[in-house]
Order: sequence, then structure tokens, then C-alpha cells
Amino acid sequence: MRVLIIEDEQTAASHIMALLREIEPELHVTGVIDSVEDGRTQWLTLPTPDLIFSDIQLADGLSFSLLETVTVPCPIIFTTAYDEYAIRAFRYNSIDYLLKPIDRESLEGSLQKYRSLAQPVAHHLIQQMQTLLSGRAFLPPAYRQSFLLAFRDKLLPINVADVAYFAIEGGVVSATLYDRPNERRLSERPVSYAIDLNLEELETQLDPQQFFRANRQFIVARNSIREAELYFNGRLQLRLQPESSVQVLISKDRVSQFKKWMEAF
Repeated sequence: MRVLIIEDEQTAASHIMALLREIEPELHVTGVIDSVEDGRTQWLTLPTPDLIFSDIQLADGLSFSLLETVTVPCPIIFTTAYDEYAIRAFRYNSIDYLLKPIDRESLEGSLQKYRSLAQPVAHHLIQQMQTLLSGRAFLPPAYRQSFLLAFRDKLLPINVADVAYFAIEGGVVSATLYDRPNERRLSERPVSYAIDLNLEELETQLDPQQFFRANRQFIVARNSIREAELYFNGRLQLRLQPESSVQVLISKDRVSQFKKWMEAF
């Protein structure tokens, strides 16, 4: 199998290549493209790949700026959680995506999904992909604005704008609300409500300009972040408002992505 990698972070590209070679020693990486401009220069000179792994947010723009100007010969697996709308669009094509930092189990699952595609189906998916990349299928995304949550014997309408962060603990996902001025708490803990969605489902429904997947346990709202401080081993620790009882850490591999998100909007 010939694989092309589109990734601007050298550490991330090396990590993908190492995992791929562990899983399939015969696999051949035909090249690594680290920017839109680099891709436009190299595209026709590289061997035709069977599969592409592509980040979305590159140093000089979105990878879509490259992909919409070239012929895409094969399926793509996206390796980012940054642009949730683009990810959601490609999920409709059964083209997988991997949440950074990528682990071996997830990568093996994506490769198995690729192998299971019969050739006629793969060709159909590629045609759908080209339609999406051409812009004809891109419509303004409609993100969730509210939830109707069950609490005791009541149903509570909760605006997404009132949620500071979503977290999973003990298998239960909860939405923690911002403190309301002049409102007395019945306890020291912030107000949280259980929600009948997993974090992966929430990611596809929330505006990526306002919410960021900090790690496998937390999705945080931009306005809830008071500060980010350096933490052991190149990670960042977020200080949230209201304060979380659990440390909210961003891994070393996702620090660059987090900084881009904070600066982008």
C-alpha cells in the first residue's frame, strides 16, 4: 500500500509513519506534504497513493485549498479534530478521521475500514469526495443551540451558550454551566447536568469556533478558559471558570493545535 501524508507538524507526521510501519511493515510512505504550497509543487511528481492521511489546518492554510485544486485519486482519512464541519462532511462518505494524538488501535481500525471498501464503493466515495471538495456540497453548518435535559422529574431547556464545558466521568457525560451572577449555589460544586450524548457526538454538533476538544475527557468553551499554563512534559493545563475538580490537560501533540484555535477567532 502506498500512503501520502499531509501534515505540517513534523512530530505528528513521524508518529503516524511509525505507527503505520508497526502495523504494516510492507506499507510505503510516498511522501510528506507540509503545506498547501508544498503540495501544489509536489503533487504531480509523487507516486499515486492508495490512501491519504491529511491534517486540515496547515501552516499556510487549510488542506482543502490544496485538495480542491488537484485530482484526488484515493480515499482520505483526516487526522485532526480542528475543523469539525469538514470532519462531519467527510464522515458522511464513510471516510474515517482520527483524533490527535493518534493511537495504534484507532489507526488499525481506520486501515481495516479502508480495506473493507470494495473497489466500486471506493470509486463512488471518491466521486462524492470530489463533489464536496469542489464546494458544491458545502452549506453553512447548523450547530446545536440548546439541549432539553432531564433532571429529576423535570425537563430543563439549556442554551449551549450557557455551557462552560462538557466532561465524562465514570461513563457519564455532563454539561457544566457558567456561574450566574448573584445566584447562590446549594453546594461548592458548579451546576452540572447529565447529558445523553457522548463526547464524539457532541463534537459534531458544537460550533468549533466556540468549543475545543481538550482531551478524551473534556470539551471546553472558549469563554470558560481563564488561562493556560505550562505543565510537565510540554503539556498545558487549563484553568477554567467555573473551576473543574479534575485537571484539564492538553497533550504535547495538541498544544500547537490549541494555540491555533485560540488565535484563529
